[in-house]
Amino acid sequence: MSDVSAHKSIHSSRGQTELTRLNTRKAPRYDLISGQILKRLPRKTVVLLTVVFNRMLTLSYFPVQWKYAEIITIPKPGKPPHEPTSYRPISLLPITSKLFERLLLERINEEHDPSTLLPFHQFGFRESHSTIHQVHRLVNAIATSLEEKKYCSAVFLDSP
Repeated sequence: MSDVSAHKSIHSSRGQTELTRLNTRKAPRYDLISGQILKRLPRKTVVLLTVVFNRMLTLSYFPVQWKYAEIITIPKPGKPPHEPTSYRPISLLPITSKLFERLLLERINEEHDPSTLLPFHQFGFRESHSTIHQVHRLVNAIATSLEEKKYCSAVFLDSP
């Protein structure tokens, strides 16, 4: 028995709950499945979809089709429209992929304390941890160093 199959499976009631939270106003992706379609699925189909999700976990399989994204660009305000750097790329994934990822994240968070998975100083990809919180932490560290008459060094990296 694999490690994944030994863990708790995703229950169909969780799938149903996540389906009700889907945004129905978003347009369908290249697979033509919309949130509105998923929300209207009969209970038996939701159970079958949950079975598929659990088999994906057991087999450690993620459909290749769900990995493809439609990429659109959003113009940045106040930037010249003729420059490529004036646009922010957005990857639009199929809604079934996003549904599975939500259920998987919820399951991981139930089985593991999220605060132990990520270092305390990492603020990206953490609920209730924004850039403002990180700036506050940095300013506090600088102020503490100055008060204690210690050196305070920092390196800031940003990739293009």
